[in-house]
Amino acid sequence: MRMNEYLFILGYARVVPAKPTGRLGVDMRITKTLAALAAGAMALAACGSDTVSAGPDADSGYDTSKISTVREIADLVPERVKSDGKLTFGTNLYWPPAGFYASDGTSPIGYDVDLMKALAAVMGLKPDIQQAEFASIMPGIPQRYEMGVSAITITSDRQKNFTMIQYYTVGTAWAVGKGNPTHFNPKNICGKTIGVQSGTLQDDAIAKMAKACDNPPDIQRYDKQNAVTQVLIGGKVDAMAADTSVIQYALTQARGTLETIGDVTDSAPQGVVVGKGDAQMSKATQAALQYLMDKGILKGIFAKWGIKDNVASQALINPVK
Repeated sequence: MRMNEYLFILGYARVVPAKPTGRLGVDMRITKTLAALAAGAMALAACGSDTVSAGPDADSGYDTSKISTVREIADLVPERVKSDGKLTFGTNLYWPPAGFYASDGTSPIGYDVDLMKALAAVMGLKPDIQQAEFASIMPGIPQRYEMGVSAITITSDRQKNFTMIQYYTVGTAWAVGKGNPTHFNPKNICGKTIGVQSGTLQDDAIAKMAKACDNPPDIQRYDKQNAVTQVLIGGKVDAMAADTSVIQYALTQARGTLETIGDVTDSAPQGVVVGKGDAQMSKATQAALQYLMDKGILKGIFAKWGIKDNVASQALINPVK
């Protein structure tokens, strides 16, 4: 195994009980749980890679092969969707642990990847998982993608244009270098350099916070969360903001080089996205998600990735009021 093939040498993320959140901001408390990563040389060697290695269990993900088609749910799927035998998903595979590439550099893994496979199985279809830039996923529904599953936070604005079915709740958290060497304060980001993935709710939130600054922050935007984590480890930014699950996972990988700071904020649900006004597809998706919840499969998927809290028990449609 070559060091430059890996972004990190990791273990599973350990999610601590807290308030939930999604791709936008955070509102749960995250402990500074840090598992070991390779020291300086290993971290630097990792900076050129887009893959994350978490060992063979993480590479295999949740075993969805035993999930059978549920005929009454499959019958709800529109004919135009099931005619080719595939369910086409848009997702961003640079947002671990929701979606990322295994150590082979080509196989998608993560809790959202397992969820997509499970949804397709229940509907009697084969999953067609397509990598996309996060900001392009929702505009591609339903013409290009039949569903969007990518740690997408449900907001009132998004509900105006899409149907969103809840499956998880998450928040926004901040991470800094170990010991907070630049004295970053999430309540005062003025004059600081901040890393964030483009198109996320954290990106939007930071931009809004910056408007209140006489000395605005330097917001460094990247298409891939891996790149954001890399520049923080390398000391090129003062802090990064992301979903709680993403921050927790990064800490577990970063072997003591990073820590959280501040409280989790902006607790919000995440959801599967389908086309607005597509009542048949919405009903099929809600039924499939509820089945996975009722059978304990959804909790099993998240548990596989070290997440035991904030998994939904009701597949609510457009829950944000």
